[in-house]
Amino acid sequence: MSTTRRPGSETRAEILRVALELFTERGFEGTSIRDLSEALGMTKSSLYYHFEGKEAIIQALLASRRAEFDELLAWLDEQEPGPDLLRRAALRWVESTGRERILGMRFAHANGPTMTRLAAQGGNIRSWFDEVITKILGPDAPMPSRLLARMAFDTVSAALFAAQTQDASEEDVLAAARAATVALTG
Repeated sequence: MSTTRRPGSETRAEILRVALELFTERGFEGTSIRDLSEALGMTKSSLYYHFEGKEAIIQALLASRRAEFDELLAWLDEQEPGPDLLRRAALRWVESTGRERILGMRFAHANGPTMTRLAAQGGNIRSWFDEVITKILGPDAPMPSRLLARMAFDTVSAALFAAQTQDASEEDVLAAARAATVALTG
């Protein structure tokens, strides 16, 4: 019997996907390397070959998220300034939200202490929006305008929070986020 080996990048992606699901479901602290290796059907040593530990997995997830912000910043550099730029940028952010980002937001909601620790280590995702907002509104924008812009980018998270006790699909969440973004930027 031969086994098919997948490329390391595919294995890493699968580890990240499964880890995010387990960290969200059981909590970061409540998920062990053994839990991850069993869920992945691999040995702990194979898992350690790809990641030094759970902290390294979280750092890889944060790096992926940072790349999404960098893509948004690059897109903003190509846009003409105008009164609709906030709406276009915030809707672009909502529309680019996929399953992995939704899982990441659910992880953040479920793992407050871990997110606080990561923020202290430079992984404060919310602060990354400051650069986006400054690029859109300028450095001297008044605080109420900056807060409104931040809210426009935070609609998916807000919709996920509102959906916690509801039977809402991911598409329902994204539809609510789109509507909220339009209302906030109108």
